[in-house]
Amino acid sequence: MKKINFKKQAGFNLIEVLLAFMILSIGLLGVAGLQTTAIKASHTAMLKTIAITKVSEIVERIRSNTNVDISAYELAKGAVGADRSCDQRGPAATQCSPEDMAQNDLFVWENSLINGAGLPAEGTDASIILDNAVVPPVVTITVYWVERGEDMTYSSMIQQLPLVAPAP
Repeated sequence: MKKINFKKQAGFNLIEVLLAFMILSIGLLGVAGLQTTAIKASHTAMLKTIAITKVSEIVERIRSNTNVDISAYELAKGAVGADRSCDQRGPAATQCSPEDMAQNDLFVWENSLINGAGLPAEGTDASIILDNAVVPPVVTITVYWVERGEDMTYSSMIQQLPLVAPAP
């Protein structure tokens, strides 16, 4: 009969298996943490992209209204334009002055910013500030929103706008 030698190890013991499982678990928790961070960063990037798009939208609205003084587009934080129904098309379209169009543009833009752009409805706002102290004047457009309890902003300064109405 053969003698069995218990001093020789024939496989893994329970402590080695538990230790390997613990190391694997810590690694998987790290990967899960990275995934969570990536999802948060992706969401922040998406909201910033929406803000950039909305700033571009109001810039194009300002550029298309060439017969108005740019100061008609100034918008304080918390303010909105006025609905002048200037967006109607067809035979029932309302004839709007350039100033009315500016107020309507601000109204439509601010409502789309808050109610459908994808930014959180609570805490979302915007401002448009004209700085005449520099030549050429600078328009600063800022979009504000709250993300996970933190105040976020995107701001753009533009100088290439038609800043005064052309002479008739």
